Amino acid sequence: MRKTAIFATIFAISCSVFLQTETHAFQLTGHNEPVGEYTDPLQSSQLESSIVETVQDPSVTLVDPADLSVDNPIDVWWSDLVSQPLRKTQRLDITLDEILVRTLQYSTQIKVFSDLPLIRKTAIVEADAAFDFTRYFETRWDDLSDPVGSSLTVGGGGTRYNNQQWTGRAGVRRTNRLGGQFDISQGIGYQETNSDFFDPNPQGTARLFLSYNQPLLRGGGRVYNESLVCLAKIDKRIADDEFRRQVQSHLLEVTRAYWALYLERGVLFQKMNSYERANEIYNILEKRGAIDAQQTQIISAKASTTTRYAELIRARMAVKNAEARLRSLVNDPELGEFEQIELIPLDQPTHVVFDAEMSESMQMAIQNRPEVLQALKQIKAGGIRLQMSDHELLPMLNLLTESYIAGLQGNANIGDALNQQFDTGRPSYSVGLNYEIPVRNRAAKARYTRRRLELRQLQNQYRTTLETVKLEVEVAVREVQTSSQELFAKAEAMNARAAQLDALNKRWRQLPGEGETATLALENLLDQQARLALAESEFLLSESTYNLALMNLKRATGMLLRAEGIVMGEVCEDRLPMQVLHKE
Repeated sequence: MRKTAIFATIFAISCSVFLQTETHAFQLTGHNEPVGEYTDPLQSSQLESSIVETVQDPSVTLVDPADLSVDNPIDVWWSDLVSQPLRKTQRLDITLDEILVRTLQYSTQIKVFSDLPLIRKTAIVEADAAFDFTRYFETRWDDLSDPVGSSLTVGGGGTRYNNQQWTGRAGVRRTNRLGGQFDISQGIGYQETNSDFFDPNPQGTARLFLSYNQPLLRGGGRVYNESLVCLAKIDKRIADDEFRRQVQSHLLEVTRAYWALYLERGVLFQKMNSYERANEIYNILEKRGAIDAQQTQIISAKASTTTRYAELIRARMAVKNAEARLRSLVNDPELGEFEQIELIPLDQPTHVVFDAEMSESMQMAIQNRPEVLQALKQIKAGGIRLQMSDHELLPMLNLLTESYIAGLQGNANIGDALNQQFDTGRPSYSVGLNYEIPVRNRAAKARYTRRRLELRQLQNQYRTTLETVKLEVEVAVREVQTSSQELFAKAEAMNARAAQLDALNKRWRQLPGEGETATLALENLLDQQARLALAESEFLLSESTYNLALMNLKRATGMLLRAEGIVMGEVCEDRLPMQVLHKE
């Protein structure tokens, strides 16, 4: 009889809390709205009148927590209720795997993270493009009229030198991966002057240039010239590691939000149950008020009932906030708004004990944690920069070579001049060396010292990262071990509190309503109800903590993406690359 009385109206309470709070004592809207007039929740008939309207699954069997045994401490009474709807809105059943998939597909935060590797990837092409061929074309027209100071300039007694000249040049140039600069170009020109000594006049010219300059010391060699490309590739891989780190952290937050929603819904049902326990005692005392119940006993029961009803309002808001946080992390439009869709977690917390071994977890973390991999790549990049600075200490010694063939024709016949450069005369050439070194070479030495200091800093940063990862893994392993032990300890404590409450409840019902003994028994009963509610809440929290600790251990060892079967891919959208994540 008592079990039916305690649990039969739980869904009615949920209806009154979620749908009709405007008629109750404290109207909670989530905004700074005025509070309505006080109405005694104990006198509200709506607590028991709406069960038929709101219970969508009346076949649910409620279990009395007092019937639980220490041999089966995990079979709690609220586990089925958490997956039942609380509001007259569309329901959306979600599992943790499903919500993670939705996060990978829709989360704007993950989209922000995913662009970083793609941005860094463009730097590889940019650095490698330094070795591409470059086409160029240049032209110039000069029309000069200069005074002359020598009769040999123009002859014939002229006083001004008039010169009209057009030149054009087109070709390609390239810097190769050894640092050499190659240039081939064809030049043509037209020139006409008033000089008696300029013959033929006007004339067309053509010249085919070929030059190659090769650094022999500073700036030469494939290793030095491809260093920027190598650094860009390392930066891209560092960005990939950073992306994986950020995705794992975000998925951990989504997992935290999922279990927080489960927790808050469970707490809400616990608060409902606690309220109904106190309300049952209050109703009994009111009926016995004219017989043997004292007024102080009635007031005490009413105070406990009203206090627990106030806790119901806060629990309602906590469920709403938990749903809102999950929506904000996932960003899936199908999750809708609070007033339209109720998110209902279907997954139950696991109670399977996971044997987390410290040394194995540490080894996995060193091999898979993105932070460790990033630190190693940064040391490699620092070593490359140090090699570049060491190379730049060398003096500059360049081999300069140039060759050309030329043609010249009168009457500004540029076409014949182009043909003549191949069939008349021989090629001209020049060879030389260019040597340069700054006095004391202080700039290069300062860069070299800076790179050594940066490399030492990166090595120390790697050691710091290892210590940080080691600490996180140790904490994560111990949290899994501790929370699993705590889970069963809290379950046993909850069962003991339930048994104690059942004994006190039977004792109070057998006592007459008068006298200090009855009053003390009532106070003990109400206190024990509060202690049981606290024990249930602590057990529910330990459930969520343990399941979150399991996910956090995957993140701490760097195995979260692999354990969840998440792989990365790349697609093209609007002619732009995009990284996508999906579960296998």
